[in-house]
Amino acid sequence: MGFMNVVRSMKGRKSILLLIQLVVLFLLWYRGEPALAQQTFVVMSYNVENLFDLEDNPQRDDDEFLPEGNHHWTRARYERKLHQLAEVLSCAGSVTSFPDLVGLVEVENARVLHDLLYHTALGENADYSFAVSSGEDPRGINVALLYRKSSFTVLSTEEIALHFPFDSLKRTRPILHVSGRVNSGDTLHVFVCHLPSRRAGAVLSDRYRRYAGLVLRAQCDRLGLREHRRTHALILGDFNGNPGEAATSEALGSRPISDYSLDSVCHGNRLFELSPRRGAGEPPGTYCFRGVWSQLDQIHVTDGLIASDEGLRYEWGSAEILFRPFLGKGSPNSSFPIPYRTYGGPHYQGGYSDHYPILARFWIP
Repeated sequence: MGFMNVVRSMKGRKSILLLIQLVVLFLLWYRGEPALAQQTFVVMSYNVENLFDLEDNPQRDDDEFLPEGNHHWTRARYERKLHQLAEVLSCAGSVTSFPDLVGLVEVENARVLHDLLYHTALGENADYSFAVSSGEDPRGINVALLYRKSSFTVLSTEEIALHFPFDSLKRTRPILHVSGRVNSGDTLHVFVCHLPSRRAGAVLSDRYRRYAGLVLRAQCDRLGLREHRRTHALILGDFNGNPGEAATSEALGSRPISDYSLDSVCHGNRLFELSPRRGAGEPPGTYCFRGVWSQLDQIHVTDGLIASDEGLRYEWGSAEILFRPFLGKGSPNSSFPIPYRTYGGPHYQGGYSDHYPILARFWIP
């Protein structure tokens, strides 16, 4: 019986409205959109630009970020930055909540995270705790993961050191691996990374980032073999390169999510980059150097977070670079506001960070 015949056979306005509701629900299901009962799970990655405390660490070269250092890192400037970061977190979640997971890059230690969570407006309402690395970076910068205790229960944490077989003297940030359970019951592995910088030049430093990409890929493959099922894993952080560069596309073996298909998964492409949308009024990248934009900050996922028809799964098209007018600043080198940074060289500007955050949304049934 055709659709119109069914409608004609129904008596009363209530029956017609009920049928319309059923059709809408069917279309939502068919398009893979979430039911209203499902929860949003928000993931964010943010390079916060040199969040140092005020204490001297004699084992690290942190002298620039001391009150008497070249950057004149005073208590007033430190506290201002903490409150600014709290403001960013407050505007990055859903209407009534904060991001569930936040990968932070360029934090010094647990002290700065404690001050961020308990000496700003975030307070206990944000329900955050954290894990932070304590690596071998000469300047003492590390990576961290903020997680909401109500939506992510930590099972284990580990640091994965990056020791380069071709350069035994090189020291850099480790990869932070945090495993936890989300409210759907799924185990989620989170890797927060800050790949080696490009200070020596993009070409000369490429092999260090390639090696880090190989280490990350091996970690994801190891988890898949150990668990004998599709692994739920996220890789967050600053890759110090664009997604199409060798460290990501070849060593890590991650493809743009636009390339995702069941056939691509069968051929071994199990990691995908959640490419942020590029609509009108949205940034062309997360970082701008001399007028050239780059997508240094990235979120990658294993295919289990895309293909899943139950449990935790990615909301298609939700990845975005977080932009609010207060996070940007006009520049003669760019038609779009560049990140309003804390420092330009040794000169204090008073902004938030030299990177924009990136975030993505997931659904939990």
